[in-house]
Amino acid sequence: MDRRSGARATRPVVENLEGRALLSGSHAVMPAVAPAALVRTVRASIKTDPAGAAAILNAINGGLGSEWVKLIRAQVRNVNSVLLRFATGQLSAYSTRGLAVRTPYQQAQFVGQPYDQLLPQVAGAAVFKRNVFELGAIMRGPFHDPNTTYYQFGVDTGAGASRGPLFAARPGIAPDTLVTLTVGPFGSSASGTITDLTTGAVQNIDPSRIQIRGPVIRVFLSPTQFPSHGLKLANYRFAFWTQTRPGFDITSVASFLPDTGMIPIAVQKRIAATV
Repeated sequence: MDRRSGARATRPVVENLEGRALLSGSHAVMPAVAPAALVRTVRASIKTDPAGAAAILNAINGGLGSEWVKLIRAQVRNVNSVLLRFATGQLSAYSTRGLAVRTPYQQAQFVGQPYDQLLPQVAGAAVFKRNVFELGAIMRGPFHDPNTTYYQFGVDTGAGASRGPLFAARPGIAPDTLVTLTVGPFGSSASGTITDLTTGAVQNIDPSRIQIRGPVIRVFLSPTQFPSHGLKLANYRFAFWTQTRPGFDITSVASFLPDTGMIPIAVQKRIAATV
Protein backbone atom coordinates (compact mmCIF):
# COMPACT_ATOMS: atom_id res chain seq x y z
CA MET A 1 0.00 0.00 0.00
CA ASP A 2 1.30 3.43 -0.90
CA ARG A 3 1.93 5.88 1.91
CA ARG A 4 1.96 9.59 1.46
CA SER A 5 2.74 12.49 3.75
CA GLY A 6 1.99 16.14 3.27
CA ALA A 7 4.68 18.71 2.71
CA ARG A 8 5.96 20.77 5.55
CA ALA A 9 5.90 24.55 5.38
CA THR A 10 9.47 25.01 4.22
CA ARG A 11 11.17 27.05 1.55
CA PRO A 12 11.43 25.45 -1.90
CA VAL A 13 14.50 23.25 -2.04
CA VAL A 14 16.40 21.19 -4.55
CA GLU A 15 14.93 17.87 -3.47
CA ASN A 16 11.43 18.52 -4.82
CA LEU A 17 12.86 18.75 -8.32
CA GLU A 18 15.15 15.79 -7.76
CA GLY A 19 12.23 13.71 -6.53
CA ARG A 20 10.28 14.88 -9.54
CA ALA A 21 13.00 13.61 -11.87
CA LEU A 22 13.06 10.23 -10.16
CA LEU A 23 9.33 9.64 -10.10
CA SER A 24 8.89 10.72 -13.70
CA GLY A 25 10.77 7.81 -15.22
CA SER A 26 10.62 9.75 -18.48
CA HIS A 27 12.83 12.02 -20.58
CA ALA A 28 9.76 14.12 -21.29
CA VAL A 29 9.49 15.51 -17.76
CA MET A 30 11.22 18.84 -17.24
CA PRO A 31 13.71 18.33 -20.12
CA ALA A 32 14.85 21.95 -19.88
CA VAL A 33 15.83 21.81 -16.19
CA ALA A 34 19.57 22.38 -16.00
CA PRO A 35 21.68 21.09 -13.10
CA ALA A 36 22.21 24.68 -11.94
CA ALA A 37 18.47 25.05 -11.45
CA LEU A 38 18.48 22.07 -9.11
CA VAL A 39 20.83 23.59 -6.58
CA ARG A 40 19.21 26.87 -5.68
CA THR A 41 17.30 28.03 -2.60
CA VAL A 42 18.88 25.47 -0.26
CA ARG A 43 19.44 25.99 3.44
CA ALA A 44 22.88 27.51 3.91
CA SER A 45 23.71 25.16 6.78
CA ILE A 46 23.72 22.12 4.52
CA LYS A 47 26.19 21.58 1.69
CA THR A 48 24.67 20.77 -1.68
CA ASP A 49 25.92 18.77 -4.62
CA PRO A 50 24.07 18.00 -7.87
CA ALA A 51 25.48 14.45 -7.90
CA GLY A 52 22.31 13.14 -6.27
CA ALA A 53 20.20 14.49 -9.11
CA ALA A 54 22.71 13.13 -11.64
CA ALA A 55 22.45 9.64 -10.12
CA ILE A 56 18.67 9.72 -10.44
CA LEU A 57 18.82 10.89 -14.04
CA ASN A 58 21.40 8.18 -14.77
CA ALA A 59 19.00 5.58 -13.38
CA ILE A 60 16.19 6.88 -15.56
CA ASN A 61 18.49 6.65 -18.57
CA GLY A 62 19.00 2.94 -17.91
CA GLY A 63 22.22 3.12 -15.96
CA LEU A 64 23.06 2.46 -12.33
CA GLY A 65 19.97 1.60 -10.36
CA SER A 66 17.51 1.55 -13.26
CA GLU A 67 15.76 -1.43 -11.64
CA TRP A 68 14.22 0.99 -9.16
CA VAL A 69 12.69 3.08 -11.94
CA LYS A 70 11.27 -0.09 -13.49
CA LEU A 71 9.88 -0.99 -10.09
CA ILE A 72 8.14 2.39 -9.85
CA ARG A 73 6.66 1.98 -13.32
CA ALA A 74 5.35 -1.45 -12.36
CA GLN A 75 3.78 -0.36 -9.08
CA VAL A 76 2.67 3.27 -9.30
CA ARG A 77 -0.45 3.73 -11.42
CA ASN A 78 -0.47 7.49 -11.84
CA VAL A 79 3.13 8.62 -11.69
CA ASN A 80 2.28 11.98 -13.25
CA SER A 81 -0.10 12.79 -10.41
CA VAL A 82 2.58 12.01 -7.82
CA LEU A 83 5.08 14.01 -9.83
CA LEU A 84 2.80 17.03 -9.97
CA ARG A 85 2.23 16.96 -6.20
CA PHE A 86 5.99 16.87 -5.58
CA ALA A 87 6.58 19.70 -8.04
CA THR A 88 3.90 21.91 -6.47
CA GLY A 89 5.03 21.24 -2.91
CA GLN A 90 1.97 19.20 -1.92
CA LEU A 91 4.20 16.20 -1.18
CA SER A 92 7.55 15.99 0.56
CA ALA A 93 7.57 12.18 0.81
CA TYR A 94 6.18 9.21 -1.08
CA SER A 95 6.55 5.46 -0.77
CA THR A 96 5.52 2.40 -2.65
CA ARG A 97 6.36 -1.21 -1.88
CA GLY A 98 10.13 -1.49 -1.72
CA LEU A 99 10.95 2.18 -2.28
CA ALA A 100 10.73 5.46 -0.35
CA VAL A 101 11.45 8.95 -1.68
CA ARG A 102 11.51 12.21 0.22
CA THR A 103 13.04 15.66 0.36
CA PRO A 104 16.21 15.12 2.43
CA TYR A 105 15.98 16.37 5.98
CA GLN A 106 17.81 16.29 9.30
CA GLN A 107 15.83 14.56 12.05
CA ALA A 108 15.24 16.82 15.02
CA GLN A 109 17.33 14.98 17.62
CA PHE A 110 20.48 14.67 15.52
CA VAL A 111 23.63 16.24 16.94
CA GLY A 112 26.23 16.85 14.27
CA GLN A 113 26.89 18.32 10.85
CA PRO A 114 24.30 17.19 8.25
CA TYR A 115 26.67 16.44 5.39
CA ASP A 116 25.14 15.49 2.05
CA GLN A 117 26.13 11.85 2.46
CA LEU A 118 24.02 11.67 5.62
CA LEU A 119 20.80 12.86 3.97
CA PRO A 120 19.02 10.21 1.87
CA GLN A 121 16.56 11.12 -0.84
CA VAL A 122 15.82 7.56 -1.98
CA ALA A 123 15.97 4.23 -0.13
CA GLY A 124 14.93 0.84 -1.43
CA ALA A 125 14.79 -2.84 -0.58
CA ALA A 126 13.72 -5.38 -3.17
CA VAL A 127 14.27 -8.93 -4.36
CA PHE A 128 14.99 -8.96 -8.08
CA LYS A 129 15.68 -11.58 -10.75
CA ARG A 130 17.91 -14.51 -9.71
CA ASN A 131 16.91 -13.89 -6.09
CA VAL A 132 19.14 -10.84 -5.69
CA PHE A 133 18.09 -9.01 -2.53
CA GLU A 134 19.24 -5.46 -3.16
CA LEU A 135 19.34 -2.73 -0.55
CA GLY A 136 20.23 0.71 -1.80
CA ALA A 137 20.05 4.43 -1.21
CA ILE A 138 20.78 7.65 -3.04
CA MET A 139 22.15 10.37 -0.82
CA ARG A 140 21.94 14.10 -1.34
CA GLY A 141 25.56 14.20 -2.45
CA PRO A 142 28.66 11.99 -2.78
CA PHE A 143 30.75 10.52 0.02
CA HIS A 144 33.08 13.41 0.78
CA ASP A 145 32.80 13.51 4.58
CA PRO A 146 36.21 13.03 6.27
CA ASN A 147 34.55 10.87 8.92
CA THR A 148 33.31 7.27 8.90
CA THR A 149 29.57 6.96 8.22
CA TYR A 150 27.15 4.14 9.01
CA TYR A 151 24.22 3.20 6.75
CA GLN A 152 21.59 1.05 8.40
CA PHE A 153 18.86 -1.02 6.77
CA GLY A 154 16.53 -2.36 9.43
CA VAL A 155 14.51 -5.35 8.21
CA ASP A 156 11.59 -7.01 9.96
CA THR A 157 11.36 -10.70 9.02
CA GLY A 158 8.70 -11.49 11.61
CA ALA A 159 10.08 -10.82 15.09
CA GLY A 160 10.20 -7.04 15.00
CA ALA A 161 6.95 -6.45 16.87
CA SER A 162 7.87 -8.80 19.71
CA ARG A 163 11.38 -7.37 19.96
CA GLY A 164 10.23 -3.75 19.97
CA PRO A 165 11.57 -0.50 18.47
CA LEU A 166 15.24 0.43 18.36
CA PHE A 167 14.55 4.08 19.17
CA ALA A 168 11.92 5.23 21.66
CA ALA A 169 11.17 8.25 19.47
CA ARG A 170 10.46 5.96 16.49
CA PRO A 171 8.10 3.24 17.80
CA GLY A 172 7.16 2.32 14.24
CA ILE A 173 10.72 1.22 13.39
CA ALA A 174 11.05 -2.25 14.90
CA PRO A 175 13.37 -4.51 12.89
CA ASP A 176 14.71 -7.89 13.93
CA THR A 177 17.63 -7.77 11.50
CA LEU A 178 20.13 -4.99 10.88
CA VAL A 179 22.24 -4.61 7.75
CA THR A 180 25.05 -2.18 8.55
CA LEU A 181 27.23 -0.69 5.81
CA THR A 182 30.27 1.15 7.15
CA VAL A 183 31.85 3.64 4.76
CA GLY A 184 35.30 5.05 5.45
CA PRO A 185 36.36 8.70 5.11
CA PHE A 186 35.66 10.16 1.67
CA GLY A 187 34.09 6.85 0.62
CA SER A 188 37.53 5.24 0.64
CA SER A 189 36.35 1.85 1.89
CA ALA A 190 33.20 -0.10 2.65
CA SER A 191 32.39 -3.08 4.83
CA GLY A 192 29.17 -4.60 6.05
CA THR A 193 27.50 -6.93 8.51
CA ILE A 194 24.12 -8.58 8.96
CA THR A 195 23.02 -8.78 12.59
CA ASP A 196 20.19 -10.93 13.91
CA LEU A 197 18.93 -8.66 16.68
CA THR A 198 17.06 -11.52 18.36
CA THR A 199 20.16 -13.67 18.90
CA GLY A 200 23.05 -11.26 18.43
CA ALA A 201 24.52 -13.42 15.66
CA VAL A 202 26.60 -11.41 13.19
CA GLN A 203 27.73 -12.38 9.70
CA ASN A 204 30.13 -10.39 7.57
CA ILE A 205 29.17 -9.23 4.09
CA ASP A 206 31.58 -9.86 1.23
CA PRO A 207 32.96 -6.34 0.49
CA SER A 208 32.71 -7.05 -3.24
CA ARG A 209 28.92 -7.10 -2.82
CA ILE A 210 28.93 -3.47 -1.64
CA GLN A 211 28.94 -0.77 -4.30
CA ILE A 212 29.55 2.96 -3.92
CA ARG A 213 29.30 5.27 -6.92
CA GLY A 214 28.89 9.00 -6.45
CA PRO A 215 26.02 9.49 -3.99
CA VAL A 216 24.73 5.92 -4.40
CA ILE A 217 25.33 3.04 -2.00
CA ARG A 218 24.05 -0.47 -2.72
CA VAL A 219 24.56 -3.98 -1.41
CA PHE A 220 23.59 -7.21 -3.15
CA LEU A 221 22.58 -10.04 -0.84
CA SER A 222 20.59 -13.27 -0.87
CA PRO A 223 17.34 -13.81 1.05
CA THR A 224 19.02 -16.85 2.61
CA GLN A 225 21.41 -14.52 4.46
CA PHE A 226 18.52 -13.18 6.53
CA PRO A 227 17.22 -15.01 9.60
CA SER A 228 13.72 -16.39 9.22
CA HIS A 229 11.30 -15.24 11.90
CA GLY A 230 7.96 -16.23 10.45
CA LEU A 231 7.08 -13.77 7.69
CA LYS A 232 6.99 -14.71 4.04
CA LEU A 233 9.64 -12.90 2.00
CA ALA A 234 7.06 -10.64 0.32
CA ASN A 235 5.90 -9.47 3.76
CA TYR A 236 9.30 -8.37 5.02
CA ARG A 237 9.43 -4.68 5.93
CA PHE A 238 12.33 -2.25 6.01
CA ALA A 239 13.50 1.21 7.05
CA PHE A 240 16.75 3.05 6.36
CA TRP A 241 18.74 5.52 8.42
CA THR A 242 22.19 7.09 8.55
CA GLN A 243 24.46 7.44 11.57
CA THR A 244 27.69 9.14 12.55
CA ARG A 245 28.54 6.38 15.02
CA PRO A 246 27.20 2.86 15.64
CA GLY A 247 24.65 2.04 18.31
CA PHE A 248 21.11 3.05 19.13
CA ASP A 249 21.60 6.62 20.35
CA ILE A 250 19.17 8.65 18.25
CA THR A 251 21.37 11.75 18.51
CA SER A 252 23.78 9.97 16.14
CA VAL A 253 21.03 9.41 13.54
CA ALA A 254 21.04 12.13 10.88
CA SER A 255 17.97 11.01 8.96
CA PHE A 256 15.37 8.25 8.63
CA LEU A 257 13.68 7.10 5.43
CA PRO A 258 10.78 6.53 5.79
CA ASP A 259 10.66 8.99 8.66
CA THR A 260 8.64 7.17 11.32
CA GLY A 261 7.83 3.65 10.16
CA MET A 262 8.69 0.68 7.97
CA ILE A 263 7.35 -0.27 4.55
CA PRO A 264 7.11 -3.66 2.79
CA ILE A 265 9.98 -4.71 0.57
CA ALA A 266 9.29 -5.36 -3.11
CA VAL A 267 9.59 -8.71 -4.86
CA GLN A 268 10.00 -8.14 -8.61
CA LYS A 269 11.71 -11.22 -10.00
CA ARG A 270 11.12 -10.24 -13.62
CA ILE A 271 13.36 -7.21 -13.14
CA ALA A 272 17.13 -7.69 -13.13
CA ALA A 273 19.40 -5.76 -10.78
CA THR A 274 22.03 -3.62 -12.51
CA VAL A 275 25.26 -4.66 -10.82
